[in-house]
Amino acid sequence: MTLMGEYDAAILRSEIENDPVQRNVIIQLQRVADALSTRRGSWLPWRRKKTIQGVYLYGAVGVGKTFLIDMFYQYVPIEKKARFHFHHFMQQIDHQLRQLQGQKDPLMTIAAHIAETTQLLCFDEFLVDDVADAMILGELLKAILIHDVVLVASSNMAPDDLYRNGVQRDRFLPAIVEIKRHCQVVSMRHNSDYRLGRAPFSEAYVYPLNAATHTILTNQFLAIAGHADEAVELTIQNRLVQCVKCSKRAVWFAFNKLCNSPRSQLDYLEIADRFDTVFVSDIPQLSRDDFVRVILLIRFIDVMYDRGIRIMMSAAVPLDDLYLQGPMQKEFERTLSRLQEMQSEDYVRRHHRRQVHEL
Repeated sequence: MTLMGEYDAAILRSEIENDPVQRNVIIQLQRVADALSTRRGSWLPWRRKKTIQGVYLYGAVGVGKTFLIDMFYQYVPIEKKARFHFHHFMQQIDHQLRQLQGQKDPLMTIAAHIAETTQLLCFDEFLVDDVADAMILGELLKAILIHDVVLVASSNMAPDDLYRNGVQRDRFLPAIVEIKRHCQVVSMRHNSDYRLGRAPFSEAYVYPLNAATHTILTNQFLAIAGHADEAVELTIQNRLVQCVKCSKRAVWFAFNKLCNSPRSQLDYLEIADRFDTVFVSDIPQLSRDDFVRVILLIRFIDVMYDRGIRIMMSAAVPLDDLYLQGPMQKEFERTLSRLQEMQSEDYVRRHHRRQVHEL
């Protein structure tokens, strides 16, 4: 079956709506899939070495970028492929750089290893908001792509807008050049956010912060988890983190324990690996001074969404009022859109199918 056939099947299952913009993207992704299949099956050396142009897909939140990337990744019939949420990838690169500290050209060593083990590299939510990441990427992407690794990535921003106005942006510009050289840049201009307008899951996001909402969250936790230990400490990334309640597959954190320093993407990945449902309580309305907490909430939701984790929350204000102004407001639009979807019955049903599939 072609990718378009997979797309049509998803429409028949009522998982998505038919969209001509998405169909145009599928044509580009099919081109990459066909080229990878030809490269894999060819014994001719000049065909094996032929450069395949990847795809850099960008557009507003909720237009289906992640869905298309995931469908493409599952469809491509090669073993040497890897799919990362972008921040997870950068965490791994940082870890490898620490291990190679003192060696000459460690980024070249990492790039060579990636090229040896990965023919297709997929990134979801390509977003550069950290000066250290920006400095690394300028060299790393060039080194990876000259090894003929095929890049397929999604982002909210066009390549030329990445890390705009960032510190020492000139050192990041080579990464933009390589993206545009090795990828077909595809824009998803669309006015619809398919995550919105779905039937809400009852009492998955409750406000304001009072005794009534705490009781709702407590009852929800007991209904999902049954017996639970209270006020326990978990070891996550070799650090103790206090939680409100914890059972075998569900955990409840206070917001400030989960989205405050020191935390990293790896903390959230470990939580997603250990639990199917995560409760987060006592989320305040975030202001422009809450830069660290906003960044961490963005990264936490990215990981939970990417892993299909069910989220239950209590907050001081309605979801649309959670973060109204500040330097991360544009980036938070994706988080808000994802949170909208994560409170829907559609998301919960997909979460259930994921659990059944993995049993």
